[in-house]
Amino acid sequence: MRSLAWLCLALSACQLAGPGSTGPGGLPPVVVAEAPISRAEREEAAELYRSAEASFAARRFPEALRTTTELLERFPASDVSGDALFLSARAEAELGASERADAAAERYLALLEPGDPRATAVRRLQAAAWDGSPAIQLDRLLRIRAVDDVGERAEAEAAVRAATEALTADDLEAVLATAPVDGPLAPIPQAVHAVNLLERGEEESAMLLAQSVLERGVTGLERDFAESVARGELPEGRRPVRSFQIAAVLPTGGPPALADYARQLAEGIELAVATVLAEPYQVSLLELDDEGDPEIGAQIMAELDSTGVAGVIGFLEDRALLSAGQARQRGVTIVSPTARSTVGAGEGIYALEGPDPQAATAIARYAASRAFQRVAMVLPGSPHAFEEAYVFQEEAARLGVSVVGTFSYEPGETFFETQILGARNALRAAEIAALGLRVGDTLRVEMLEPVGIFLPIPPEDVEYLATQIAHFALDTLAIELIGTSGWTDPGVLDLLQRRYTDGVVATAPVGSTAGSPGLERFREAYEQYFQRTLISTTPAIGYDAALLLLEALRPGRIAPQEVRASFSALQEVEGATGTFAVVDDRLVRQTRVVRIQNQALIPIDVPGPAEREPF
Repeated sequence: MRSLAWLCLALSACQLAGPGSTGPGGLPPVVVAEAPISRAEREEAAELYRSAEASFAARRFPEALRTTTELLERFPASDVSGDALFLSARAEAELGASERADAAAERYLALLEPGDPRATAVRRLQAAAWDGSPAIQLDRLLRIRAVDDVGERAEAEAAVRAATEALTADDLEAVLATAPVDGPLAPIPQAVHAVNLLERGEEESAMLLAQSVLERGVTGLERDFAESVARGELPEGRRPVRSFQIAAVLPTGGPPALADYARQLAEGIELAVATVLAEPYQVSLLELDDEGDPEIGAQIMAELDSTGVAGVIGFLEDRALLSAGQARQRGVTIVSPTARSTVGAGEGIYALEGPDPQAATAIARYAASRAFQRVAMVLPGSPHAFEEAYVFQEEAARLGVSVVGTFSYEPGETFFETQILGARNALRAAEIAALGLRVGDTLRVEMLEPVGIFLPIPPEDVEYLATQIAHFALDTLAIELIGTSGWTDPGVLDLLQRRYTDGVVATAPVGSTAGSPGLERFREAYEQYFQRTLISTTPAIGYDAALLLLEALRPGRIAPQEVRASFSALQEVEGATGTFAVVDDRLVRQTRVVRIQNQALIPIDVPGPAEREPF
């Protein structure tokens, strides 16, 4: 809150701080409400204000607020009521209550006449109160109508630059679309916006904006920006970077099985670096070994973060990714090929195998379209599965499908009798109750209502759960199995006998099956580059992780914040293992709902998000 501290220090010496102050140029005091007031009431109000000032000066901000609140309630017509209102805004800001500080300041501003010079300090207070929210800060600063004092203008311009630099191009554009842009500080962010427009190819709009900024007499660095854009050129410091380094951190020295897997991933990463970005890009790859140890990985990440790499691929397990993410200072983007959770790792952390809320939503809509009356859920006790289960349950409830029980198991377990029978019994009990039967009554097949078990489980658990579900003969009870993409993993379909997966409805990544364009392009590139036949699909996973990072770096902006912004905007990136997009800052594959039959994936048309009346 450095800017707030400076502002409050400056305000303590200005005329706004004294009771009944007239402000610069002999301006009248600000009065909250026009009403008759006696001399005795004026004196009592003045005494309350002096007490509030003393509390504020002693940094007893809650006490100052209590006093100003009393003053405003009892003496809104006093000459010091406006000063009390502004002092309350300052106290709220000091306490970190951004919204209350902003609202009190806005209320004070509404009492000022147009052109009142006191408004500038109030707007600056509003901006300072929103420390950590640069979009709101910039909005408030752009509402300043005049800055006559040279020192005050320099401070305000510095605050505008800081807020502008903290915003992505899209966020800056959003602020400029809603905030006033005819004030004295607007040319600063407009010059930066003109550069952003030119970078994304909107040359005509960029040049027109740059010319407008120049006509308004912008100075300093922003003038250099505007002059360059007006010529149709990017400024020196904003020209695309075509030569950069990325790193791959993989456990190539870990346990043998993991090391072999990591080496295959590394092949795919190497291929992407060599082929995705053609001339004039020059991309170098730094390969490092974390031995599968989160502590070693965190040390490596901390060193990489300080060297200026443009991005990192790796950290295969959730714990390793969490440690690496927390070890960063600059927020370098990390893409994990295999981790399933990014919770707690920080901004700019992405995982190819993370939760897929869209897939869970699609399966819930399938359940509703099949007129399922109720569903039970069996899932591992992992953040990945719980998130998908939560999304499924919310969408199912919205569509009139109730979840009658959730049965979780510890990740790594291989016996699921308790969970399977628990789900079966919950569905049976709910059905008996719905049909008005007793526990001992016989359920005839024609009486059974459509029900299912939702299993958002990873591929490695399908092998065990599918066989045990068959063992307990759930299929004979008209219980349908529904799940997410763990069920349609090629390795699962190759491993299990057909009878264990036939009829299961799940999601499958679009463009991941044999013959898909993305996979075939990868295969051709692999075999040409390495001069050998592609046997395993594991390199494709490393390739896609690198592909996504390189696509985010294609604009040539390699500062961590800019890479994160570019990555978060990725859409329809066709890779070897699917078509990717970033939704709500989460990396997801485009999926479709399918029925598994004879190891083939048969697409199912699922209605959109229309409402369904509950039964």
